[in-house]
Amino acid sequence: MKLSFISMRTRKLNLKSTFFNLLGYVGGAKATHTPLQLEHLRLAMLETLGESGSAAHARVARQLRFADDVQALWYARSELMAALAEQHGEARARQELERLGALFTGLLPAGMTAGATRTGLNGTSMGD
Repeated sequence: MKLSFISMRTRKLNLKSTFFNLLGYVGGAKATHTPLQLEHLRLAMLETLGESGSAAHARVARQLRFADDVQALWYARSELMAALAEQHGEARARQELERLGALFTGLLPAGMTAGATRTGLNGTSMGD
């Protein structure tokens, strides 16, 4: 009976880990950035938002301040884009995100930036 329980438990863990792997939560993945690089990105994104933007969009500012890795900052770009578009218009917001996208170069797994070229958020523009 004990052997059966262990076998079932292993299947359950494998199913759970497979599910989280599909979502991008790969356990044991090494950070590809230093704390200094993380802070550089964080400050650049907060400076782009500005003081008035941080006050008007406190949730976005908080998300940027408390992001614990580069991936969290990468995923926060959409909220930052929305906040900047509300403040300055979509064209300027897109320019700012293109500028910020270049700062992520080499800090993310290749698969995370694969679609960024299409959307123009990694320093390249869509029409050029």
